[in-house]
Amino acid sequence: MANVYILNGPDIGRSFKLREGVSFVGRSVDNDIIVDDKTVSRKHLKIVNTGEKVFVTDLKSRNGTFFDGKYLDPGCEVEIEEGMPVALGMAVIGLGEECKEQMTPFLDTVSLIRKNWKQDEKSGDRRAKTREKRLDLLANVSMTLKTTSGIKEALTEVLGHILHFLKRIDRGAIVLVDPSNLKISESICQSKKSGDDIIPPYCGEAVQQALKTQKPVVYSKTYTANEEIIVDTLKILKIESVLAIPLISGSESLGVLYLDSLERPDGFRMDDLLVVLEISQRIGLAMQETIMDSKISSVVEKLTVTD
Repeated sequence: MANVYILNGPDIGRSFKLREGVSFVGRSVDNDIIVDDKTVSRKHLKIVNTGEKVFVTDLKSRNGTFFDGKYLDPGCEVEIEEGMPVALGMAVIGLGEECKEQMTPFLDTVSLIRKNWKQDEKSGDRRAKTREKRLDLLANVSMTLKTTSGIKEALTEVLGHILHFLKRIDRGAIVLVDPSNLKISESICQSKKSGDDIIPPYCGEAVQQALKTQKPVVYSKTYTANEEIIVDTLKILKIESVLAIPLISGSESLGVLYLDSLERPDGFRMDDLLVVLEISQRIGLAMQETIMDSKISSVVEKLTVTD
């Protein structure tokens, strides 16, 4: 029987055996699967395991359930498959070992940064406002991916949402590659600063490192989650901090979500990394869906021509 894995947050890596029949997921202790995240409702999700198929139903949760590129309608039962992550508010869970394996590169990075972050974390009321803004960002990203026609237009808007939310970040790029050979096919770049077209819009070595290892490249004054990154290159490019997160669907690399700061060595916080990781997952799912639609359209077109 498949397990349900928690893929982010304080319980990252924790798993629950999914029994046959009905199981409930939520924040309160009376659930079968407990997710310790304030963005998750007390009773957020119902899972029905028939033995052959698994179905989920959003229980009118406050922050919604995001799956397969869209928010689920409350009360409507939807089938899910192993390997596909499900977002409950800001928490992400996954069904089956395949989903856990897909997320393993991210788990190592998040665990390391969380350890460092807890040493200098200072709580306050302002964190509640930050959580609200973070939820707004995820909602805007999800809505953009769902409603914008054309994946390039959608990714351009998503990058704008991220740069607006992350005040310390100066530049961003979504670098798309051919999954078969990892050659860059297109780059969508944005900057908050004028005149940045004089220098490269992103650090190519950080992007290549993320593609090669399928792991996030993280470098700043406080956190270094990938020691193999060539720091000298960042110094030459006058980049103080950088995030390069691979966009992965299944075992394929589709591109990299890249962010950097030219002035601040502390360009991002732990919470920023977590929300960007979640956004990268949603972008990967949306891109995979676009690829599948394109393949289906191509097959249909060929059949039509043949007829």
